[in-house]
Amino acid sequence: MSALDTLAAAMRRLAHPRVLAVAGTVYVAFAAAFFATSLPFAIPRVTELCGAPPPDLRFFTSAAGVQEFLSGCGPAGRLGYQHLQQADLLYPAAFALVAASALAMLLVRVTRPGSRWLALAALPLLGSAFDYLENASAWVALARFPGSAGPASSLLGMASAAKNVASWAAMALLVGLLVAVPVLVGRRALARRRSAGTQSAASEANVPARLG
Repeated sequence: MSALDTLAAAMRRLAHPRVLAVAGTVYVAFAAAFFATSLPFAIPRVTELCGAPPPDLRFFTSAAGVQEFLSGCGPAGRLGYQHLQQADLLYPAAFALVAASALAMLLVRVTRPGSRWLALAALPLLGSAFDYLENASAWVALARFPGSAGPASSLLGMASAAKNVASWAAMALLVGLLVAVPVLVGRRALARRRSAGTQSAASEANVPARLG
């Protein structure tokens, strides 16, 4: 079995309503705390303290931009950004799991059993991997501040861009499947009804006429 087959098989195991329900519940709780509260690790709180959104929310941040952000944060803001990074140890995994499960459930409806196309459900996991690389770079930048983080600052921006591209691709695929799956399922159901009707008519034609 190839690596692609193994990946497709792993994604198939995520194609279950129970997995999606549990992952979705955890993700919604994390997202609400992360984006819509003033908790010490929440993005609105860090943005308020630092006077600008953290690099994690930007498509790309240059090495100079990372240093500028940390300088503008002050001690309280940098502590808040550290709390955000601690919470961000779990958020990427929660997002990736719910998105991968949703994609897998839709892909199994439009692919044949054993199809390698199911491996596309792993796109959110790729985005999550880049997210963790971004987080590791942020930790290095925080640890070395006020000194330069060297390559880690540049790596943070590149990881952010790669994370966003992978996540956008996953969301575009999800939206496309949400549109396509009902259409394909409807066509298959119509084809089955037509086929059943044709077989029924053929069976009736083969029944000998009764003698009057």
